[in-house]
Amino acid sequence: MVEHGEEMRGSREDPHRQARAARELPMLLHSMSVFRELFAVLFASREIGTVVEVGVESGQVSSVYADLGARVYCVEPSPDEGLRAVLDADPRLNLVEEHSPAALDGLPTADLYVLDGDHNYAVVRAELDWIMRNAPDAVVVLHDVLWPSSRRDFYYQPTTLPSGDVHPDTADGPTVWHDDVTPAGFVGRGAFTAAAHAGGERNGVLTAVEDAVAGSGAGWRLEIVPAVFGFGVLVRDGAPGAERIFEALRPFTSSALLATMENNRIALYSRVLQLQYEAVSRADDANRLAEAIAVQQQKIEQLRAELGRATAGAPARPSAAERAAKNRAAGDYVTDVAMHSATWGTFLEPDPALADAEKLHEVLGIPILGGHRADLEAFAGHNTVFDRIAARVGAGGLGYEDQGSNKHYFDLFGRAEAHHQELTRLVDVGVFMGGSSVVLAGCVEPMGLELDLVDVNHAYLQFTYERLRRIFPGAMGRVRMFHGDLPTYVEKVLLEESPVRAMVHHDGAHAFGQVVKDLSALYFARDRVHSLALKGTHLRGDIAHSNFVDAAAYAMFGADVKYEPIGAQFPPDAPVTNPDQWAGNYFLPGRPEGMYIRFGGLDWKYPHRTMTLEAFLPGKAEPQE
Repeated sequence: MVEHGEEMRGSREDPHRQARAARELPMLLHSMSVFRELFAVLFASREIGTVVEVGVESGQVSSVYADLGARVYCVEPSPDEGLRAVLDADPRLNLVEEHSPAALDGLPTADLYVLDGDHNYAVVRAELDWIMRNAPDAVVVLHDVLWPSSRRDFYYQPTTLPSGDVHPDTADGPTVWHDDVTPAGFVGRGAFTAAAHAGGERNGVLTAVEDAVAGSGAGWRLEIVPAVFGFGVLVRDGAPGAERIFEALRPFTSSALLATMENNRIALYSRVLQLQYEAVSRADDANRLAEAIAVQQQKIEQLRAELGRATAGAPARPSAAERAAKNRAAGDYVTDVAMHSATWGTFLEPDPALADAEKLHEVLGIPILGGHRADLEAFAGHNTVFDRIAARVGAGGLGYEDQGSNKHYFDLFGRAEAHHQELTRLVDVGVFMGGSSVVLAGCVEPMGLELDLVDVNHAYLQFTYERLRRIFPGAMGRVRMFHGDLPTYVEKVLLEESPVRAMVHHDGAHAFGQVVKDLSALYFARDRVHSLALKGTHLRGDIAHSNFVDAAAYAMFGADVKYEPIGAQFPPDAPVTNPDQWAGNYFLPGRPEGMYIRFGGLDWKYPHRTMTLEAFLPGKAEPQE
């Protein structure tokens, strides 16, 4: 057996022993399993035959008590199948599927209570009051008696506490870098929320312990090992082994070195959380910007086609037959131009010649028509990751314009952040000049996601990619450019790569027929799509363009489809509610700019089960003579 000292020191012949031991350990940032040595001290200081553990992790810590000779009751109201299997496999471990403290009444009186459940005043105080009345000779171990739970409540969701026991709470979490909560802090990502403010009465685990001790009148004593969020030991004076326990723990509880290392650890840990969050935020903005490029390109191609007819002596306005022909498949540009490119249906490589271009849009032949730019800094203070995106969105010195409102970009970021643990990839369809793509690119690093840019126009893809590279260079290893429409992307990528769990942002063609084809294509990859964010759902315009994205969504999912409105709801006097000068487009006032639709449980009304993906792919036009 290797001595602990040897493992740490290594040797001249084996200098990497400590590094090997370090990398072989699991990343136990806040697990009770690191306290095995301290539990051994407790068991050596007095007889412990029964343990009640409130809040069970993986069963790994539960087996520690059993290995030390105890029968263990594991109180966990919502065990997953993995935990259930671990506990079922060990007859020394008994699962109790109830909430604490109510569960304590039905269990044998224990020699050791380990409290690591809901980290808030109401629950911890109720648990301690029960133990002090019913098991006065027990040893009580409490986790999380130091930062972040010492003076701030945390509530597992959905909470079972009455409203009077819950402080105003938030999905944001604390950080050591300032006193306020932040989405870049210690957050629960839906599993728990935190009290919006720390301190005061009836707030936090340590506050509950102090009040329970003061109210008991029985001489209970608390000592804390300042490590891994705080290991608290509570024993009544005169209880069996009390003096031996505190004497044995004194090297740990009095260690200034441990306290300094813990402060350094939580500072580093919360800094990592902040960096992760900021990385996620940067990915978001990049995606939104990319989608805007696609829409603008389609408008440009429409204008070019009309100009060509006019100069050839054709009528200024095409006939109904001409307009119908123009709207076939995804439009003339796709079938007559884009599909004839050798790169159609493939991933593009970045063009190194664009790396130093100052007027990138001119180099790529992308005109800036309206010049609209969304003011993302209007949402300053709502989210630190989004704040960083907003601060960097204009970086790179490029000329560009946006196609979405700042509210749309902020809401798109919010959906990616809220669900990023369920996602592997963000897909931005119709990138234009990268408004949404910049926002989505800010999510790539902190959330550990991939980002695919999808557009029928290679110029928009190259512009957006280069813009993202200048703003979020660290994310670019996970960003790809796909030259094609959404059905082609589904065929060539989503159905071929596994596993994939994607959030798709759609701001490509807004024509009813093409949106139906795009959404129909997603039907064939629905098990790989987490959600869909549709932009321009209530955009209207000339009948030639058939801008009815909302109608397409209803055609696909039914008129009663459940969705979350995203983006702005423009007032009647907003300029964008009037037809624009390029394609007569305008937004319906008072209606959401977009719709966010979760794919789980969707009732698909179309396509029919006899149809195949091939029916929705574009058809390449015959070469023009």
